[in-house]
Amino acid sequence: MKQVLYVFAFLSSSLVLFAQSSSDKEDKSCYAMWAKAFEIRGSHEIKDGWHDGVVLSIRSGSRNDCYTAKVQVEKGDVKDIFIKFVDGRYEPYLPKFKYDQKISITNGISRTIQTVDDELVNIIFINHLLPKKQAYEKAPLPSLDDF
Repeated sequence: MKQVLYVFAFLSSSLVLFAQSSSDKEDKSCYAMWAKAFEIRGSHEIKDGWHDGVVLSIRSGSRNDCYTAKVQVEKGDVKDIFIKFVDGRYEPYLPKFKYDQKISITNGISRTIQTVDDELVNIIFINHLLPKKQAYEKAPLPSLDDF
């Protein structure tokens, strides 16, 4: 009987620890990390024109790939997207979108657009991320020798 109680106690404590560790996991995808940075720090205004060195995030299920791209912005919306190859060439990124909607930009990241293949696409304007806010310098603590 004692063995059954020990096994039961061990299994229940293991389940509690497993549940806590799995809920504490933070999304480490490139999109989630950039989104958190923009949420904390904010973004400069995205002006009309060509923007080079942006990040093209493509998510599908638990997979997230981020690529270097350039885009054209007109009237605050993304119009043209070009994905960059490792040799420096660009090619138009022309997925079939599920819905015909404008790709507006809010706080340095475009709205999420869904493709017919159920991929989620965002454009992240990483060069427009605001700098880190200055932190206050902490005062030194006294040592025991000061007393």
